Amino acid sequence: MTKLRTIVTLITFITITYSLGMGSTTHHRHPQSAQKNFITFSWFFKPASLGVKLRLVNNFYATTNLDYRRPLNDLEFQVGSIYLIPRKIIIFNFYTGAGYQFSRNVGYQFPYAVVGTNFLFLYSEVVYPLKAHLDPKYRFGLSFKF
Repeated sequence: MTKLRTIVTLITFITITYSLGMGSTTHHRHPQSAQKNFITFSWFFKPASLGVKLRLVNNFYATTNLDYRRPLNDLEFQVGSIYLIPRKIIIFNFYTGAGYQFSRNVGYQFPYAVVGTNFLFLYSEVVYPLKAHLDPKYRFGLSFKF
């Protein structure tokens, strides 16, 4: 469990450091730092998902997702933060982050790490549960800036 906390703390520290510009050797602001908030919808992979990414500072976002799992009659709530990497590669904006997942039926479940990309009006992400014997979750859907 201490290894898990160390990983989450390290990801959070790196994210905050780079979002505040302390990790940058140049003083040039990238156009990506002016990006807006995002609303995401996913229905291609089970479960269906609705998410929001709210810009806090520069490329640092607070994020939340709601997943409804019909077979379990359960609503899962994920809350965390992501760091949008300021470099655009072709049409892709990559991001990484971490957070915690809660369940309506179970309560607190586990921490997770997330890796994703925004491209055009679509997004995809992989959520890696930081708990033994759990498979990653995949999301792919529409992403709208507001």
